[in-house]
Amino acid sequence: MTAEVAERPRAQRQSTWSRDEVWHSWPLSWADRASRSILLVALAIGGLLACYGLTLLLHRPPTFAPSLTLRGIGVLLLLLAALVAPASSSYRLGAVYCIALFALCHVAIILIQSTPLLGATTYGALDAIQFCAGGALVMVWMLVRMRHPLTILIVALGYATAGAAFFARALPTIRRQLAANPWEEAQTAADEVVARGVMLVLVLGLVLLGWWLDGWMRALLPVANVAEPHGSGRASRTGEGQRLRSAIITMLAGLDLIAIPVAISAKQPTARGRLSTEDDWWASIVLAVSTARTTMVVLAIAAAVIWLSDPIYRAQH
Repeated sequence: MTAEVAERPRAQRQSTWSRDEVWHSWPLSWADRASRSILLVALAIGGLLACYGLTLLLHRPPTFAPSLTLRGIGVLLLLLAALVAPASSSYRLGAVYCIALFALCHVAIILIQSTPLLGATTYGALDAIQFCAGGALVMVWMLVRMRHPLTILIVALGYATAGAAFFARALPTIRRQLAANPWEEAQTAADEVVARGVMLVLVLGLVLLGWWLDGWMRALLPVANVAEPHGSGRASRTGEGQRLRSAIITMLAGLDLIAIPVAISAKQPTARGRLSTEDDWWASIVLAVSTARTTMVVLAIAAAVIWLSDPIYRAQH
């Protein structure tokens, strides 16, 4: 009897121990937000180095295969950076679209520099394409890290103004100082070093400006649907429906500079309530379409100014 009583607690302890897990179960995720941010920066730096740094080491004029290979590696790294970015799927999709535009610009640059397919082109055309490629990179970073529409518009306007001033005015003067004969440009990378260096400095400066500006914009003009309903349980926001309809109409009419502030006003959180899910979706669509269209128009105008500012033809291969 005594042995049986002694065995019973021992069996109970063993059954309890058998249910205890030796290994702790952790919710597995491939990376947290901080790790993905670090990976984003690392991949972006690698992509920029492949597209803008290693291609300068090629012989002048660069041959087709090495130039295409290096730029392809850079575009692939940028795509990976967009995919791992700590952002929503819609913003990552927009970033991938901008990277595709960046890749198309570099395909045009390769065709101009390494093949006779496009014939003789002007310096203005080449500079305009390089400007558009840099603008696509700026928009990629704005989408994956700084998403307020006003931040994107201010940074795009700053890039367009500074880029047009440099490529249309400063770079032609610098190019004449580097080579007395414009036909010698095809045999040297000096002007490309200057152009890419200034463009990268401009892009990094605008990224820092956007980083500082985005915090203020999110605090002063939040666009997230974060308002709590009224204490009675009925969300009663007056006027938001009318403003939303006005935003949609002005967007369809092409008046994007009016549609953006109206849509932001409709999405402002108030103590009275919040927008419905459908209305919030429509306001987000208005902001996305109007911001993208305005940005493309601003960059296109600056690119046209650069294209027409330097009509001197480059050497034809």
